[in-house]
Amino acid sequence: MFVTLEVWKLERRTALLLGASGLVGGELLKLLLQSDLYRGVTIFVRTPLPVEHEKLQQVVVDFVRLESYERYFYVDDVFCCLGTTRKKAKTKQQFIQVDYEYTLRAAAMAEKCRVKSFLTVSSVGADPCSPFFYQRVKGETEEALQRLSIPSLHIFRPSLLVGKRREFRLGEALAGWLLGRLPFLFVGKWKKYKPVDAHQLALAMFYRAASATSGVHIYECDELARTS
Repeated sequence: MFVTLEVWKLERRTALLLGASGLVGGELLKLLLQSDLYRGVTIFVRTPLPVEHEKLQQVVVDFVRLESYERYFYVDDVFCCLGTTRKKAKTKQQFIQVDYEYTLRAAAMAEKCRVKSFLTVSSVGADPCSPFFYQRVKGETEEALQRLSIPSLHIFRPSLLVGKRREFRLGEALAGWLLGRLPFLFVGKWKKYKPVDAHQLALAMFYRAASATSGVHIYECDELARTS
């Protein structure tokens, strides 16, 4: 699917993407590269991705030393799709390091370099007072981000993400089955828990960056379709 925007009405932009190897980040990278709106796209990776494009710059980074890569933050938009799971992270501290510390440090660098917009993926139910560890960390991250002075901050709260991953995830397979056969489960107050296709989320992030709307914006799961 190609993104169509009236680019002639918009100033061409530059972007930095963190988390390009993930499900949402991978979809977002495709959108950024295919769009004429962006003249340059930089991605931070731990190992180079098998992707080549004339406007793509891959930078192998040590996320522990994120501040050492300040020069790459002088862009218009920073997209942060960093995230892990408790299973992958092994420990709570490692989870916090990726989902809270890396995200917040990236946002702080974006603030310092005066980016126009910072867009990040959070989670449905994010709440710093949540009794659930995952939602509590996401909520604390959101709270910390809003204390920064970034002209345009966009926080997306998807439910379970579905799409083509390299590894099999039982939860996503089950969600896909339920969505296809029992769509009535996700209506009314349960609508925001409806599984979200990664491409739809990436598209919503892309269009929100292009809108250049100032202020803090938080999108619940059931609002994503209306933002793309």
